[in-house]
Amino acid sequence: MHIHFIFEPDSPQRFRDLGLLAEQLGFDAVWAPNILSARDPFLAFSMLARDSHAVRMGPVAISPFELHPLKMANALLTLNELSGGRANLVIGGGGGTMIGMGLKPDRRATHPQMVRGVRECVAFLRAASPTTPLNFNGELFQVQNYLPDWATAPAPRLYVAANRPQMLKLAAELADGVMLSDISLHYIGNTIATLRDGLATARRPADSLRINNLLAWHVKPDRAAAYVEARRKLWVRGIWERARNAPFIDAAACDVVEKNLPGLVLAYQHGEDPASVVPRKILDALVDGLTLTGSSDNLTPVVDELLAFRRAGVTEIGLRLYADPEAAIRLVAERIAPALK
Repeated sequence: MHIHFIFEPDSPQRFRDLGLLAEQLGFDAVWAPNILSARDPFLAFSMLARDSHAVRMGPVAISPFELHPLKMANALLTLNELSGGRANLVIGGGGGTMIGMGLKPDRRATHPQMVRGVRECVAFLRAASPTTPLNFNGELFQVQNYLPDWATAPAPRLYVAANRPQMLKLAAELADGVMLSDISLHYIGNTIATLRDGLATARRPADSLRINNLLAWHVKPDRAAAYVEARRKLWVRGIWERARNAPFIDAAACDVVEKNLPGLVLAYQHGEDPASVVPRKILDALVDGLTLTGSSDNLTPVVDELLAFRRAGVTEIGLRLYADPEAAIRLVAERIAPALK
């Protein structure tokens, strides 16, 4: 199982330093989240692309409805040129940035043309060539005479962000990889089965798709501090979906979460512990089910969970880091990575 890191948005210099540390310690890839008011996730890697040699890099996740596939291609291929063919990209239906742009009302909503838009975007990016002009005539996106003759580096890797069946099947059909988001062990079996069915339908080998599951990493020397951080970030683990929560809390607790969704999102936006909104016992049960959280003094549960994901068919884990990422990268290198070999 390969380990990737997803950093908090930061400066190109900071990404350079963190990315070089990850490279020096033997990790495969680092990623930048696509967040409404953050630095551009392509440009954030400009210094790392120049100064590194092996580690791959790219944004998570860009929607074709917020950035036209043509402009996405130019940004991606430029990063790929800077890095000598080591760019990655996750293409998705759109999250918080789409809400901020008024393109969907809330986290529960999806763009009505999401699957079609992502399909056309992946197809366009895949067809782009430095030697053959591309005339792309999709239902949603059209580009004429696209010829990036400067884009001669090895092709970037294209992932699709997916959790639900239609997008999972799309990833299996077209992409180099899929990035799942916070899929728990309870659901990973069905998710992998859907991907394998999609690969079979597309007549692709079962091992031709990289399967990455993004999981939040909240492991610290102080267990209480780890849980505080995990609770503060719990909203973006998708707890507005009752089905995500149901394996870990009973129906009455699910009702409490649903009733208090407005307060939970406000706590997240203000960086506050939502234990003032929903009882801590409920939140901590969700933290245990949906994240990798605990004390660095006892990593056995974390290792066991990662091994279970590997047995289920996950080939890459994307660890979403928050405070003190250097310590997290070193801890994973010293005590997690060896256990996964």
